[in-house]
Amino acid sequence: MGTIEIKEVAPMVLATIPVVGSKNVSAAYGTLVNWAERLGLMNTSSKMITVYHDSFRDTPADQVRMRAGMTWNEDVTLNGPLENYHLIPGKCIIGHFKIGLSEFEQSWKGLFAYMKENGCQKSDQPPFEVYHNNFNEHPEKLAIVDFYIPII
Repeated sequence: MGTIEIKEVAPMVLATIPVVGSKNVSAAYGTLVNWAERLGLMNTSSKMITVYHDSFRDTPADQVRMRAGMTWNEDVTLNGPLENYHLIPGKCIIGHFKIGLSEFEQSWKGLFAYMKENGCQKSDQPPFEVYHNNFNEHPEKLAIVDFYIPII
């Protein structure tokens, strides 16, 4: 398991594409990245973020509601499938990981177990992932990712 910390996380404005079903996330990110590159919005501080509105534990994978997003500095008019989304996490349990794609589920389970073991309760804000690399470009195909669980 990676490292875990609890800290206050500032609100973020994201440019997002709402997605239903895990199979559709990759295409949504492709659309998002193409849009951002076309407008010259991609830079070294840009972060890709997946926001989860449903749990894979309680919802079939093809019905999970998510948002494929990227950090954004301000609200702007977005067209087509893109929407502004205000992420207001507040206090979060954050797990920092360097993992393969097959390890995501177990990492989330471990983070939720940590939450329960430490007497924390999930807030009404959605959990999310922040990606620090493109795993396809990593020599071992590893994702450098932070998992966030907003808590009260």
